[in-house]
Amino acid sequence: MLVDEAVETYKDQVKSSIQSLTKNKSEIQRMEQQQKQKISGVLEQSHNLQSKITSQYAELHQILTEKEQHALADIRQEEKKILNTMEKNLRKIEKKLNSIQMDLLKLQQQMHQKDSVVFLKVRGWTTLHFSFDFWSHH
Repeated sequence: MLVDEAVETYKDQVKSSIQSLTKNKSEIQRMEQQQKQKISGVLEQSHNLQSKITSQYAELHQILTEKEQHALADIRQEEKKILNTMEKNLRKIEKKLNSIQMDLLKLQQQMHQKDSVVFLKVRGWTTLHFSFDFWSHH
């Protein structure tokens, strides 16, 4: 009987240990589940934040691209306006230069005129003709 009592006593201790370990196991499993949920929560928050940042930067990139396009268009428009004015001025200058070259050619021809009467007739026209201001010429 002593063996049976010793076995019973030992079984009771084992049952108590089993109950204690089962309780500890349940608690550890609960903690494990909580930790897994926290990890999932952190991962979800991280992914959401990454998506939000990516979206915001895409939006900022779009805004900057639009601003860049507007700025470039403004510059091209201003360039066109300035160049149009400058090209008009260039055409006026070229016209004046052409006119002066023609007048110069006429004067050079006059200088080589051998007929004195023709020379004096051309001289009168030249004096009057070249007395005008450069910009009002022709």
